[in-house]
Amino acid sequence: MLSVVIPTLNAEEGLLRTLASLVPAAAEGAIREVVVVDGGSRDGTEKVAEAAGCTLLQHPGPWGERVGQGVAIARRAPWLMILPPNVLLEGEWFREVMAFAERAERNGAAGEAAAFRLAFDAFGWRARVAEGTVGVASSVFGLPLPEQGLILSRRAWDTARRHAPIRDHRDLIGRIGRRSIHILRSNAVAIASRHDGRDLPAGGAIARHVLAALGVPIRATGA
Repeated sequence: MLSVVIPTLNAEEGLLRTLASLVPAAAEGAIREVVVVDGGSRDGTEKVAEAAGCTLLQHPGPWGERVGQGVAIARRAPWLMILPPNVLLEGEWFREVMAFAERAERNGAAGEAAAFRLAFDAFGWRARVAEGTVGVASSVFGLPLPEQGLILSRRAWDTARRHAPIRDHRDLIGRIGRRSIHILRSNAVAIASRHDGRDLPAGGAIARHVLAALGVPIRATGA
């Protein structure tokens, strides 16, 4: 069903958490393989990937190149899930993903893609406001964050990169088309970067995506 591609860089602890949330789906046969493409980590990221039985690649390039390398060797399933480390997928998320993929294939809509709802593993009003803001930007404007993951068919990936390599997550979303991105009910929980939860993960990315969705010019940054 799914080939999972995870681009990493110094993500030992985050990768461990993410892989743990994939175990139920693998046990049900929804995940056929997990490919970790590492950008040159100096921590234990490689050891975590190898211990979990993932296919491990080394590629020091930017996000688009790393994901492209992972997709190129992930050949066991017709659907792809691009997922960052340090994200937990809640509950039986894979059943909703399987239903989405089956519906897309049945309706001849292999160019459609999906992302999870974003939740933060943090207490307080800031986390809730951030979740609500990202939810609006994702659902209304079709701008999911990298932390929300991305599920797409191999055909959709090949179409997106037909004329030029994918640069980053935003570039990929733009080529798929905002109207073709569907937000699932299942949560992708982003882990706070501090144990006290005061520093929300990807706070700068949240601001950039929301501003872009509202049409406010911003300086481009790497994914």
